[in-house]
Amino acid sequence: MEELLSHPAVQGGVAPFIAAIIIAGLFMKVNVFAGLAIVAGFATTIILTTGISFEPLSSTRKITLIVFLIPILAIILQLLRKDLTLVINVFYVLVIAALLWILWPVLKNKPMSESWLPVLSYIIYAMWMVKTFLRFSEIPALSAGIAATATGTVIGGAALIGASALLGQMGLALAAAGGAFLLIQLLIRSENEAGYTFTVTTAFIAALVLPAAIEYAKVPWLVLPLIAIVPVFAFYPFEDETRVWKNTISVFAVMALPIALVFYLVTQHAGEMMF
Repeated sequence: MEELLSHPAVQGGVAPFIAAIIIAGLFMKVNVFAGLAIVAGFATTIILTTGISFEPLSSTRKITLIVFLIPILAIILQLLRKDLTLVINVFYVLVIAALLWILWPVLKNKPMSESWLPVLSYIIYAMWMVKTFLRFSEIPALSAGIAATATGTVIGGAALIGASALLGQMGLALAAAGGAFLLIQLLIRSENEAGYTFTVTTAFIAALVLPAAIEYAKVPWLVLPLIAIVPVFAFYPFEDETRVWKNTISVFAVMALPIALVFYLVTQHAGEMMF
């Protein structure tokens, strides 16, 4: 059993999928808590890889801490029925602060002339992810599940190719948990909205893991705008219930184009860095 649980495919795929599908299944009619499927999947991967520890407070441990705390605020704002515009602005501030906190150890050693443009692009990307995913909170959860699955896949794959195993596992945990959440939505054909818990947590994982992979691994900056557009394709209007599976597959097929380009760029960049 120990050997099985130490396998990367189990840690970043099977185990988080199982954990997420249990939570999503238990709370499938309560979107406030069904969104915790993402946290469950992410936490499962962390437990099986590094274990939950916050000392020393490395960049990946900072990401873990943030992913554990952000859903609490999301649940509170959801229960209080706070306006979406207010929620987006609140999480804009928080994601920028979190991003700078995570990247500060590497940025402080760079001249301002070299770091300001990447930092600005990371901030714009992070805010874009927050706004995009929070827009999914107002439409049926099926779209949010597709976006989380695809975004986690491309970020996790890029980080792994870029030689960051843990950041890669974090991204793939998002993909697995998003896939579990999506499967539940496909099976029950729910019209429930995704809610803040799922969308905010997904946004923060995407917003923090990719910039960390660019700064700490061999992931090229050029993939940033490509990955940013991936979740946009999930705003497809799934109105025809008789073709929902076919339409879901079609959306993933369209997403495969920018995802494939990202993998190509990361592979080329990683290969150049070796020589």
